[in-house]
Amino acid sequence: MSAEANHFKIGVFVVVAAALIVAGVVIFGAGRLFERTVTMESYFDESVQGLTVGAPVKHRGVQVGVVTDIHFADDEYELPADDEKLFRFRRYVVVKSKIHDHFPGFSAGDIRTLLAQASERGLRVRLGSQGVTGVVHIEADYMDPKEFSLLPIAWTPHDLYVPSAPSRIAVVGAALGNIARDLEKANVHEITKDIDTLVQVLTKLVNEAEVKQVSQEAHAALGELQATFQQTRKLLDNPQIAEAISDAAVAAGGARAAVADLAATTKQVRQASQGLPEIVARLDKTVRRVDKLVASRSADLEEVLENLRMVSQDLRDLTANAKRYPAQMLLGDPPPRVELGKP
Repeated sequence: MSAEANHFKIGVFVVVAAALIVAGVVIFGAGRLFERTVTMESYFDESVQGLTVGAPVKHRGVQVGVVTDIHFADDEYELPADDEKLFRFRRYVVVKSKIHDHFPGFSAGDIRTLLAQASERGLRVRLGSQGVTGVVHIEADYMDPKEFSLLPIAWTPHDLYVPSAPSRIAVVGAALGNIARDLEKANVHEITKDIDTLVQVLTKLVNEAEVKQVSQEAHAALGELQATFQQTRKLLDNPQIAEAISDAAVAAGGARAAVADLAATTKQVRQASQGLPEIVARLDKTVRRVDKLVASRSADLEEVLENLRMVSQDLRDLTANAKRYPAQMLLGDPPPRVELGKP
């Protein structure tokens, strides 16, 4: 009875564990199970060593799919009977990938048209490697369509077609090969021999040079230089030159003094100009006070001016009478008495 109970518990445990495993797979893999993908294919005219099924497909570093199949072109497509084309197309490696559908709502024809337009603008795929590990993957990016032209094909692709471009390793290898061929065409050995011959000829010319003639030319140059020095010394010993130099020194001293006086004058002008705003402000304040005084005393001033005018007129009349009748001014009768209150 106890053994049967233990077997029952073990069976229940196994069933529950299996159910949990199935549920985990469904829950964590439901997104991928129901995710919509499209199939893309590309053709490579180079070795795809290191690329395996399941390798990532990346666009500018972001994974957008995985590689699903790798085979030669003649395994899927019927190639032309022409020997030259047959030999060339049989070298093509077909790589198919499952790509996340980034075209919701578009039909297969519309997606094919969009990819054709993108290919014309430079969309290409090529082999890439991940750092030191060297894991090969498919890398998609936009490149120069003139530099990386389309591979010729003689069939209609079954899936969405994206053209390929040579990998960086293939490009570098091709460049090194071209350099090696150019070096072979340049015939380096002959160039080395020509350089050796040229060096020998130059050495012989140097050894056979007329050293005596070079020495004579150097001696003549030294003599001319010594004569130039003697002429310069005579010119400096001339009294007129010494006097001219002395006058120039005196003139320079006078110019220095004039510059010093000018600097002092400039300093005084600068100091005076610094006090000028204050003087202008005071003068402006004084003018305003005078304007206010004149404005407040204008009536009194007018009365004083009128009195002065009348006094001046009386003095003018008195002077005229004195000129006409001087005796009257000295001997004349006094004016009649005027009593107050009478007319």
